[in-house]
Amino acid sequence: MTRFVDFHVHPPLKEFLDGAFGPFIEGLRAEFDADISPMTIDEIADHYRSLDGIAVLLAWDAERATGRPAFTGARVAELVAEHPDVFVGFGSVDPVNGAAAVAGLHEAARLGLKGLKFHPPAQRFSPADRRLYPVWEAAASLELPVLIHTGYTALGAGLPGGGGIELSYGDPTLIERVAVDLPSLKIVLAHPSWPWQEQAIAIARHKPNVYLELSGWSPSRFPESLIEAIKGPLLERTLFGTDFPFLTPERWMKSFERLGFSDDATDRILRANAVELLGLETHA
Repeated sequence: MTRFVDFHVHPPLKEFLDGAFGPFIEGLRAEFDADISPMTIDEIADHYRSLDGIAVLLAWDAERATGRPAFTGARVAELVAEHPDVFVGFGSVDPVNGAAAVAGLHEAARLGLKGLKFHPPAQRFSPADRRLYPVWEAAASLELPVLIHTGYTALGAGLPGGGGIELSYGDPTLIERVAVDLPSLKIVLAHPSWPWQEQAIAIARHKPNVYLELSGWSPSRFPESLIEAIKGPLLERTLFGTDFPFLTPERWMKSFERLGFSDDATDRILRANAVELLGLETHA
């Protein structure tokens, strides 16, 4: 049986690291204290396969806001097709692009991608902007969960003006209105949402279509309120993720083991919740 589903994997291919993340890489290395080197798709697959894990590969489209080339959903679908036993794919669109973004969601569904990834600070948009609602409505109608970055981001850290990235767009309260208006849309709040962690917990407790996702932070840094929430009322709506390659599954889980979760709770967070949300019975 699959041991875990990593809900947050950036494929560290050279084309991605040099392209979409090019000017941000040195800051990311410093923030995560990680040796981030390019890998081949076979190396990534072998790594996750050796751990009995599944990797959710994320597309990326912040080209309008950053000038960096997109890593498309079509490219992610190609990677998933090479190793379908170990990869699941999420697309990405720039929601500011209106009808083109909606068309991109339909293309993601046609390609068999399981959801969409959004990064408001890097893409420079507010999720609550009513002009973007056709995108959220399309995702709801297609039954595609949306993974939305919340909280601090290491992207642009240390660069003049933060590399043009505005942290305020990562406030999870900007997402709550979408959860209210579209209760059938599954919304995953990516990362512990510092410095808005309490707001994220409150929103997820109150809105049953909102999930927490734990990537990008070592569990040793989780605040007690987050630990209590995911052990208790949010146990069935909490998802494991790493932010690979910046954190690895091995590094994350070694820290998580020290928090004293039961075997059943650990399995639910690491595997079962994602299997249910994404319909991954064939992998499980």
